[in-house]
Amino acid sequence: MIRCIPCCATMVLLLVCGCTKTQETTVFTKEPSKEFTITNPVAVARVAETISLDWNAIADAVPGLTQENVAVYEDQSGPFLVTQIAAVDGNTELLFQTDLAPEETKSFRLMKLPDGVKKPHPQATTYCCFLPERHDDFAWENDKVANRMYGPALEFETITSGVDAWGKCVPYPVVEKFIRDYTQKEIPYHYNHGEGGDFYKVGNTLGCGGLAPFVNGKVRLPRNFTDWKVLANGPIRSVFELSYQAWKAEGYTVGETKRISIDLGSNMSRFECLYTAQDADRLPLAAGIVLRDTSDRTWTADGAIAYWLPTDFIEGMFGCGVVFGSDYKPGIINADGHLLLTLEQKVDAPVVYYAGSCWDENAEFDSFEKWQQYLADFKNRIDHPVSININE
Repeated sequence: MIRCIPCCATMVLLLVCGCTKTQETTVFTKEPSKEFTITNPVAVARVAETISLDWNAIADAVPGLTQENVAVYEDQSGPFLVTQIAAVDGNTELLFQTDLAPEETKSFRLMKLPDGVKKPHPQATTYCCFLPERHDDFAWENDKVANRMYGPALEFETITSGVDAWGKCVPYPVVEKFIRDYTQKEIPYHYNHGEGGDFYKVGNTLGCGGLAPFVNGKVRLPRNFTDWKVLANGPIRSVFELSYQAWKAEGYTVGETKRISIDLGSNMSRFECLYTAQDADRLPLAAGIVLRDTSDRTWTADGAIAYWLPTDFIEGMFGCGVVFGSDYKPGIINADGHLLLTLEQKVDAPVVYYAGSCWDENAEFDSFEKWQQYLADFKNRIDHPVSININE
């Protein structure tokens, strides 16, 4: 397998934004453009909201518009926004981010980047990469969180499709740097050296938000992933797939592909899990969080769960959360050492949910109550997406 690029060494420094204060909207009022509005339908603020425009729907909106020269600016503020073209499964999207106050509507313009104007660069990025140096880990992260899952070389120790969560207190990528420092310099990454680290132990469990068949009261884990594929890599969104060879799940023979994506500014990753099964039309499944003897602090809501526990290896607290959208009505149970959201799913139809974490080193989440509120607001946002209106 080929290492994915770019590597952390080229991304560890913050990039300087290319936009300047002289780029006022009045300078470009005579340039061909297409106006559109975005509306937040709920009374919850949306910070770093990722906006997706179907490229095929907008490609002809402005004469001469291409994926290389496309630009977006907010009418009220003027500077051009960081954009990303993401092409996955033949679907091409134009991505950018904005902040929206509760029930706010904002206006934007789509246009060609004017001659002589530099394309804006991100100050932070998302990132995903295969890491064979550390027993075939696959890692992904953004400015808020970092995660990894385990490949075949680690099966001598851990067999799971569970999710490992790392704490971060810096906005730039750290996982590959930590792994490299560990393998080359024997600097342990289970301790905070000022940027964060791996303070959460997964073991042979679902960890912090994994999904697996749930049969006769037991989580039926596969072996570690066998194949990986990067589909998109930052700055706004990174997307990848992990494949699991067929395994026996107490009466079912099951195979799986997990498609995972992470957006800039979010503590939550999106999981899209597609199963196959021999001689079965539906599968019993569960997504959840492994419980520890060190804590009993849990929170449940309609389609959402959370757990608050002491960090491993260092002092501090860690939060895990799992959220399903309103299309699902999962049950909530405590079973097989996990807090679980359970459901039955038709084979060959993907299950979509979100899982994430927080670390109380970050003031944003210095209490369990703040983590609960974040998850409740997050569910409100995914249940009520923004509306986009492109003016004729």
